[in-house]
Amino acid sequence: MTPKYLNQLQLKLLYIIAIWLILLIPLFTYGLNGDGRHVYRPGLFANLKDTVAANRVEAARAIYRVNCRKMNEADAMKSLDDMKQVARHLSDIKLECAIYDMRADYYSVNKGYNPKSTAYFNAAIAFAQAEQLQLETGIYQHRKANYYFLYKQNSAACRYYLLSEENLREVGFDNVPGIANIFSETANFYYTLGDFDNARGNLRLALKYQPNATRTRVNIMNTIGLTYRNNGQYSTAMGYFNNALKMAAAIKDTAWIAIARGNIGSVYFLQHQYKKARPLVEEDYRQSLKFDQKLNAAIALLRLVRINIDYGEIKLAALRLDTVDKILLTYRENVLTQRVQYYELKAEVNERLGSLTEAMQYRTISEKLRDSVARRDNITAIERVRLQWVIEKSREEFDALKRSAKVDSFKQNTIIVVLILLIIITVLIYNRQRLKAKKDKELLASEKLRVDEELKNAILVLRGYTENLMQKNTLIDEIKTELENIQLKYNDTGVAGNLDKMMQAHIMTDDNWGEFKKLFSRVHTTFFYNLRHSYTNLSDTDIRLLALIKLKLNNREISGMLGITVDGVKKAKQRLRKKMNLFEDDDIEDIVNSL
Repeated sequence: MTPKYLNQLQLKLLYIIAIWLILLIPLFTYGLNGDGRHVYRPGLFANLKDTVAANRVEAARAIYRVNCRKMNEADAMKSLDDMKQVARHLSDIKLECAIYDMRADYYSVNKGYNPKSTAYFNAAIAFAQAEQLQLETGIYQHRKANYYFLYKQNSAACRYYLLSEENLREVGFDNVPGIANIFSETANFYYTLGDFDNARGNLRLALKYQPNATRTRVNIMNTIGLTYRNNGQYSTAMGYFNNALKMAAAIKDTAWIAIARGNIGSVYFLQHQYKKARPLVEEDYRQSLKFDQKLNAAIALLRLVRINIDYGEIKLAALRLDTVDKILLTYRENVLTQRVQYYELKAEVNERLGSLTEAMQYRTISEKLRDSVARRDNITAIERVRLQWVIEKSREEFDALKRSAKVDSFKQNTIIVVLILLIIITVLIYNRQRLKAKKDKELLASEKLRVDEELKNAILVLRGYTENLMQKNTLIDEIKTELENIQLKYNDTGVAGNLDKMMQAHIMTDDNWGEFKKLFSRVHTTFFYNLRHSYTNLSDTDIRLLALIKLKLNNREISGMLGITVDGVKKAKQRLRKKMNLFEDDDIEDIVNSL
C-alpha cells in the first residue's frame, strides 16, 4: 500500500537511488566487456542531432566522459569518428573542434604525458583559429595549459595560460562560460609555483565572476588569504579567512568552517599568539582527521607540539610527535618541510628530556633535510624567474601575432591606398623614429641619473643600518661586561639572570635579517641569486655569514652580529669552505667579493 506522504529521509533515499539509476543507464545501454571496459556501440552520439546547438558540445563531452574514456583505443577513436560524422552532418564546427580536444583527453587519461595528446591539442587550437573561433581558441589553449601543468611542464603551461587569457580578454570575460573556473585553475598553477602575486590576481577575477555564496567562493576567498599569509601579511590574510568563515557559516558548510578556523589559528600561531591559536589548531586537527585530511592533520599537530614545548608539556609533545611520524610515513613525497619540522621538534623534546645523544642525532637529520628544502626552494625560485621570462616572451609573441594579423588584413583591403601613401608614411615613420630615439636617449640619461642616485642612497642606508647594528652590539658588549663585574662583586642572582638574558640576545634576529636583506639587495642586486645559483647547498645561516663577509666585516664584528663567538665565526667559515669546495689557497673573502 502506497503511503500518502514520505518523510525527509525517505525522499533523500529515493533521490540517491534515482541518481544511481541515471548513472547506470549508460552501462546497460552501451555495455561493458569482460575486463570492465566500455565497448564500441554504433549510434552512441545519435541523440546529439536532437540537442540544441548551444548545449551540444557539453552534451557530447558528457557522453564521451562516461563511455569513451574507458574504451580501448580503437573503440574510443571509432566512437569519436562517429561523433565527427554527426558534427559534419549538422555543420557544427564547434562540435568538430571539440572532438580534437576529446581525443587529446583520451590519450592523457590513458597514457599520461604523450605526443598524441599534444598533437591533438594543437589540432584543436589550429582548427579554432582557422575557423576564427576566438572563444574556442582561448578555451582549448587553457585546456592545453592544464594538460602541461598536470604533467609538470610548467614553462609550456605558463605560455598557454597567457595566450588563453589574451584571447578570452578580447572575447570579453563576461562572454566566456565557466570563466570563474578558468581563473581558479590558472591561479592554482601560479600558487603551486609560489607566484602568489599572479595567483592572487587570478583569484580576484574568479571572485568577481563567482558572486554567489557557494563552496567555490569560500574556497577562492580562503586561497586569497593563504597567498597573503604565505607572504607574511597576516592582518590582510586574517580578514580574508574571517570572510571565508562567515560565508561558510552562512551556507552551513562544516568542512569549510573547519578549514577557515584552522587557517585563522595558523595566523595566530605564526604570530606566536599561542593562547589564541591553541583551541583553533586543536579543532583543525580534529576536523582534519574527521574529513580524512591526514597531511593537514600532521601540520596542525606539529603546531600543537611547538605550543606544548613552549608550555613545558614535554611528554604530551613526545606522544604527539609519534603520531605525526605515523601520519607522515603514509606519504612518499611532498612532506619534506614537515619532516624538517618533525626532526627539529624531536631534537628539542629529547634535549628537554635529557637525551642529548638522541637530540644531536635528530638535529643532524633536520639540518640535512633543511639543506634539501633549501635546494628545492632554489629550484622553485629559478623556475619562477624562468616563468617570468616566458610571461614576457609570450606577451610579446601574442602582440606580434595581433600586429601581423592586422597587417595582413590591412594589405588585403587597402593595398592601393598603401602604394599611394607609402612615401608619406615612410617620412612620418622616419621622423617619428628620430624623435623617439632622441626622447629615448634623454629618458635613458635621466633614468641613469635616477638609478645612480638610488644606488648611492641604498649604499648609505645599508651602511647606516649595519653601523647601527654594530653600535648595538658594542653597547651590549659593554653592558655584559658591566653585568659580569657586578655579578662578581655582589654575587647577585637577579643580575645573573639579566646577564644570561643578555648572553642570549642576538643582534641579527630573523626580523632584523629580513630588513637587512632588503637593504643589502638594493645595493648588491644579484648577490643572493648568484650565490644560490653557484652554491645550491647553502643554508640560510651560511648565506647570512656570506652577506656579512661581503660587507668586509671582521670576525669580531661578525660574531657580534650573529651572536656567536669569534671562534664560532672561524669554524663557520671553515665549514663554508668545505660546502663551497674551495681550494686551500682560495680566499673566501675574494670569492664572496666576486659574486
